[in-house]
Amino acid sequence: LTEKFSQSTSLDQGADELTQTLNRYMALEGLYLLGAFCVPLLSLGDAVLVLWRVRQAQLRDTISLVLQCSQRIQQKYGMRQTDVGLKLRLKIGISAGRMSFVTVGDQKELRFLIFGQAVGDAWQAQNAANASDIILSARGWELCNQTRVRTRRLAGPVVKVGGMASRATGSTCDPLALPSVGILRPAVTLPPWCPLGQVLHKYIPATVVCAALVLQIDDGQPLECLSELRPVSCLFVKLHFAADVSRKQLCKGIQDSSLIISAILRPCKGQVNKICMFDKGCTLLCVFGLPGDKVPGESIHALESALRISKACVSRSTKLEAVSVGVTSGTVFCGVVGHRMRHEYTGRTCPPEAPVSG
Repeated sequence: LTEKFSQSTSLDQGADELTQTLNRYMALEGLYLLGAFCVPLLSLGDAVLVLWRVRQAQLRDTISLVLQCSQRIQQKYGMRQTDVGLKLRLKIGISAGRMSFVTVGDQKELRFLIFGQAVGDAWQAQNAANASDIILSARGWELCNQTRVRTRRLAGPVVKVGGMASRATGSTCDPLALPSVGILRPAVTLPPWCPLGQVLHKYIPATVVCAALVLQIDDGQPLECLSELRPVSCLFVKLHFAADVSRKQLCKGIQDSSLIISAILRPCKGQVNKICMFDKGCTLLCVFGLPGDKVPGESIHALESALRISKACVSRSTKLEAVSVGVTSGTVFCGVVGHRMRHEYTGRTCPPEAPVSG
């Protein structure tokens, strides 16, 4: 989609139109999700991690809610035609279980990391899905109300959801049919508070809080003005931890590695854009050339940083067995996307084969 818009010669197509296309599509889904008592938590370019935080006793009913929500999203927004002739389609992976929330960083920048078996299962489920599919993990299938769910067994420990049986007469009303009153999290409607804003600023990418971009936002300019197609250099840093690593050691290893990587990147005007942990392990996406940080020789800085990172991280962490780094350069989309209640500065990263090229 990024390539189609960037190659178009039409005056009304480009980064702005790409942003509007993504935002219109994601806003529809985001509005539906916000009405289903969940939090769109993390955007990963072309994927979104959504979390329902519930107690153990609520898992069964919550899985039913998630399945209903997923079905209706697929029915209403599962396919959208774009102005460049490509279709946007959805595939959904669902899991349930425990997960861990960790904050990593220093006094200047902070990032949160979500990991655990439930996150890995959701990632594997969506990998097993085709367009328009809803896939439920083995753990999710074990915990759900199986009498209401129509499924088909696929290869591996996942099932494809074909539909849900209607509730029995007299049962609790459909949670998705409840009026949308009082469903927003209190944090969304809180008035501005300076100390809280200072803390939250640490979680916002430096690109967004730099003087030029803050001025644009404060002046009320459209967020589409922050969107562009620009040449950058990227590092995909994958941390390989030992199989017997404990959760405490894992968190410390990620924190130490994050500090080392940030210290290496900052003098070269690079920054960590994303950090995630799925079945591929802990991966950090580092970018050189974002707005406000454009310098000559970015590709050279990226290569030099890759060499320093691979040596420094392994030497300072006992449970970190190896670090692999992929380096790539090219034109990417940079912009603010998502629902207005949960914007994210993100974009289409470089080719997916880059992380395995190091």
